[in-house]
Amino acid sequence: ATVAAMVTGLAAVSLVTAALVWPCTRVTAVEGQEDLRGATDFKPSRFVHCQTEPVEPVDFPGEQLLRHIAAWEFQEAATAWNLQLLLPAIKLFGRSAQKGYEVGEYCFRWGQYHELPPADIQQAIRWYARGARMNHMGCTTMLGKIHLALGHHAKAEDWLSRTAQPHRYGGTYGDSLAQWFLAEMNFQGGALRKAVRWWKRSAENGDVDAMMRLAQVFSEGHPAGIPQEAMRASHWFLAAAANGHPSAISKVKFGDEVARSVVEERWLHDMEDRGWL
Repeated sequence: ATVAAMVTGLAAVSLVTAALVWPCTRVTAVEGQEDLRGATDFKPSRFVHCQTEPVEPVDFPGEQLLRHIAAWEFQEAATAWNLQLLLPAIKLFGRSAQKGYEVGEYCFRWGQYHELPPADIQQAIRWYARGARMNHMGCTTMLGKIHLALGHHAKAEDWLSRTAQPHRYGGTYGDSLAQWFLAEMNFQGGALRKAVRWWKRSAENGDVDAMMRLAQVFSEGHPAGIPQEAMRASHWFLAAAANGHPSAISKVKFGDEVARSVVEERWLHDMEDRGWL
């Protein structure tokens, strides 16, 4: 009886202590872990009304280590790919993707591999389509490019527009390669003014081939509504040379008395410093 009374008394004290401590205990996932580091059986509350702050995912050491390994495998894969060790690179991309790291890039590399001779276009489409469903920029653009090459213009425009348009899957300014393909598609279809708009966007994103296209269009003009403008042609021609286009560099002359903007003068001096002129 004495022992039972002692146990009952201790239980009552524990209950009182818990009642006093509990109101001061935070129950969110991250903060609860900080306050109860000694309690190995602590689990965050599953009841939303008990959570005073938004729950953030807890980054356990094992998960962090897994991400580091996946990132390392991805870097090794990129290095192997640049050394033309394609299949070993794809294997490393796959190991990284299995850990949830850059899965779309894994699909993109398989698509590129199947475009190499002897090409398997259906397999390339299959892999690009898988990546495009994840909104991977490269896969989406390449899928549009293949449809354009196959003459499927409606599908090509659909896929290319997703990455060419600014503030969508191609980033803030859009994918310059997708913009280039859309320009070429419109040029082939006779919509020259629309083509010029896409070339301009692509050129402003740094595509040197688009710069050369604009230089050619403005130097010759076109009855479809593109006037002949020597200054604009010279600007884009010089821009292409400043960005390393070989044909443009070979035709640039330094020291002539043509009026140029401050940016164009800086391009000329940069090319001279690099020994291109």
